[in-house]
Amino acid sequence: MRTVSFSNLRHRRGAYLASFLNLFLGGAILTGFAALFETSNAPGLSKTDRSALQTTALVIGGWGALIIAFGTAATLSLTVRQREKEIALLKAAGALPRQIRRMITTETAILLAVAAVPAIPTGMVVGRTVLAALKSSHQVSDGVGFKYGATTLAIGLGDVALAALAAAIVAGRRAANQSTAASLVSAATGESGMSRKRKIAAVVLILIGVDAGVMSATVLKDDRNGAMAGAGQACILTSVGLALLAPALVRIAGRVLGPLMRRGGGYLAEAELRLNSRQAASVLMPVILFVGLANGTLYEQFIQDDANRAQHVRLSADDKGVQTLSFLVVGMITLFAAVVVANIAVAGTLHRRKEFGQRRLIGDTPGDVRRSLGWEACAILAAGLFSGSLAALAGIIPFSYARTGRLIPDQGVGVFLAVAASVTALTLAACLGAARRVLSVPALAAITA
Repeated sequence: MRTVSFSNLRHRRGAYLASFLNLFLGGAILTGFAALFETSNAPGLSKTDRSALQTTALVIGGWGALIIAFGTAATLSLTVRQREKEIALLKAAGALPRQIRRMITTETAILLAVAAVPAIPTGMVVGRTVLAALKSSHQVSDGVGFKYGATTLAIGLGDVALAALAAAIVAGRRAANQSTAASLVSAATGESGMSRKRKIAAVVLILIGVDAGVMSATVLKDDRNGAMAGAGQACILTSVGLALLAPALVRIAGRVLGPLMRRGGGYLAEAELRLNSRQAASVLMPVILFVGLANGTLYEQFIQDDANRAQHVRLSADDKGVQTLSFLVVGMITLFAAVVVANIAVAGTLHRRKEFGQRRLIGDTPGDVRRSLGWEACAILAAGLFSGSLAALAGIIPFSYARTGRLIPDQGVGVFLAVAASVTALTLAACLGAARRVLSVPALAAITA
C-alpha cells in the first residue's frame, strides 16, 4: 500500500494541500512556543524570567496543541471522506482493513515530514518574535538568550505528530471498518450521522466547560487571574464540544433558514445542507472555534482591564503576563483558525467541480451555482456565529459576574462585530473564490476531470 500512498500524494496534490498547510502552521506555532520552554531552562536565569517563559510556553503550547489537533483532524477527515468511493473500490479489489489504515497513516507521515522542513525555521522566527514581545513589555530581562534546539523540536514537532497521527488513525479506522457497500452508499448519499462516542464526547466537553465557568464565578471569584483562567477554559471546552456537534448544527441551520433560502432561490442549497451536512460541518467546526475563542478571550481581557482601572488596581508582573498571554492566544487562534477555515472551504468547493459541472449541463448558469453556494456559506456562518457566541458567553458571563458583579459586560458589541466581519469575509472569499476557479472550466471538462 506504500506505492498507493505515494501515488495518491503525487496525483492528488490539491486535496492534500490543506492538510500540509495546517501541519506546517501548527508545527511552526508549537515549536516557536516550545523554544520558550527550552529558553527557560538555560542556566543563570532569574526565577521571574523562568516563570514568565514557562507560563507562556505551557499555556499557549497546551491549549494551542488542542486547537491545532482539532483543526488537523478536521482537514484529514475531510480528505479521507472525499476518497470514500476510492477506498471502497480498493476494499472491493481485495485490500484489507489494516492495509487501508496503513495507507492513510503513511500518507499522513509523509505530509508531516514534508511540513516539518519549512516549519522549523518558521518556528524559530515565531519564538524570537514572542521573546522580543516579552522583553519589550518588561516581563523578561533583556539579557535572556534565545534557545532553539533538540528539546524544542521534540516538543513542538512531537505534539503535531501525535495530533496528526491520532487523527489519521481515527479517520483510517472509520474508513477501514465500513463494509464496501456501506462505503459506496456513504460516498453517493453523503450520509451524515454522528457516532454515539462523538455525541457523548461533545456533551461531556460542554458540561466540563459550563462547570469551569461556574467555578470562575464562584470559587475563583476573588482570584483575578484564576477566574480568568477558568473562564478561558470554559470558552475553549464549550467551543470544542459544540464543534463536535457541527453536522447536527448544519441540519438545524438548514431547517431554520430553509424558508428564507427558498424565497431567495436557494432550493438546492437547502437540499445540500440537509443531505450532505458532513461537508458543510467541516467548514463549520473551525468557524465555531474562531468565533468562540476570539470573542471569549478578547472580551475577558477587556473586562479585566476595565475592572482594574475602576478599582485603581496597579498591574503586577503577573497581570501584564496574563494580558500578553491573552493577546498571544487570540493571535495564534485567529491565524490558525483562519487558515483552517480557508483551507477546508477551498478544498471542499474544489472537490465539488463534478457536481457543479452537472448542474450547468442541466441548465444552471454560473451565477445560479454561485448563488446556491453563497446560501450554503451564509447558513454555515449563521450556525457558526450563533454557536461560537454561545461558547464565548459560557466564559464571558461568569467572568463578568466575578469581576464586576454584572452578568452582562459593558464592553458593547464592537468586538463581536469585528470577529463576525472577519470570519464572514474569510469564508465567503474562500468559497466564492474557489467556485470562480471551478466555474471557469467548461462544464463537460469539469465532469470528466
